[in-house]
Amino acid sequence: MKPTQWDNYCFWALLAFAATATASVALQNLLLVAVALALWILRDRKGWMSRLPQSFAWATLFFLLTFLFSSALGVNPGASFKTVHKYLIYLALFPLGALGYGLSRKERLLEVFTAGTAVCAVWGITKHFLGWEDRIRSFSGHWMVFGGLLMLGCLTALHWISRNPLKPLPWVLLGLNGWALLLTQTRGAWMGLVAGAVFWGWKVNRKALLIGILAVALSYVFWPAALKQRVHSFGEFPTDINNSNTERIYIWEAGLRIIRDYPVFGIGQSNMEETYPKYRLPKATEPFVGHLHDNFLQVAAQNGLVGLAAYLAWISAYFWMALRFRGPDEAAQRFNWTLTCLFLATLVWGLTEYTFSYQFMNVQAFLLGLQVPVSDPLKST
Repeated sequence: MKPTQWDNYCFWALLAFAATATASVALQNLLLVAVALALWILRDRKGWMSRLPQSFAWATLFFLLTFLFSSALGVNPGASFKTVHKYLIYLALFPLGALGYGLSRKERLLEVFTAGTAVCAVWGITKHFLGWEDRIRSFSGHWMVFGGLLMLGCLTALHWISRNPLKPLPWVLLGLNGWALLLTQTRGAWMGLVAGAVFWGWKVNRKALLIGILAVALSYVFWPAALKQRVHSFGEFPTDINNSNTERIYIWEAGLRIIRDYPVFGIGQSNMEETYPKYRLPKATEPFVGHLHDNFLQVAAQNGLVGLAAYLAWISAYFWMALRFRGPDEAAQRFNWTLTCLFLATLVWGLTEYTFSYQFMNVQAFLLGLQVPVSDPLKST
């Protein structure tokens, strides 16, 4: 197969991934891993690693290694190594970045991703009004993951609106994704969206940001009572009466105790359900938890303080790469800024959730692959 034909094949496969990323984990794995593996084996990659931002490349590899170290040295290596492989999906961002697609193809992929999230949003909204789901999950396994994906879909819709404010389709996509995101009742994703949208609007269009804030505030009047109560619950601080905020505080306290007893390399992967009951506070109502509802605590507990340091270094290396980017024109810089705000939104969402689910990791590796500036990836052609 000629190089040009191979590029086209990979592009269409990635389009299929972008269109179905919110719907199917199985198809995600098949498409993304197949493309990454094929590129790694077949594409001429001479010199591309030397053009990769070295700080981000090494920070990514070191962060991934901490998952392997903690699995080998944790409380149950056998259980850990059954699932630790899923984190290696982040390796896909290197060959994806090596594609060196121009801006037009990158934007096409992001556009199809936005449309794909909206299609899943329609199905979730339909299931809600048919009475099949209260907190919607559409095709995803859980409303938390679906909420995070819709959060990204809302932010990418803003990108298309900024390109052509008079075009109706991006507004429709934003409305569908935003409506579905509300119905997931995923407060962490709401927080992530607000953070990402504010930072995005502050740089791209401050007037539009102010109008958007006012529009959302006015729309609150028409929200159902259940959603209004979900907003009010942000201010429900821990009390003797158990609620989700109180339970989360108890989980975090237990997590800090786990970190205290396993400080260096942590308990390993997939061992939280086994370990948590030994540290659960007496007032906590949940007997088992799969994660600590916070990325930083979860990484520190399962990967140890070594893993937490690697995670913070990875985040720092990312922002060092993204914020120093100087594209050839305003369109390239705006594309880079949009993807930076997606990463920021994910970090904010991760303050109350563990965002390393298989489905979301696939999407994040894909987005990072679009952004990593290898061989001038944002060239205009």
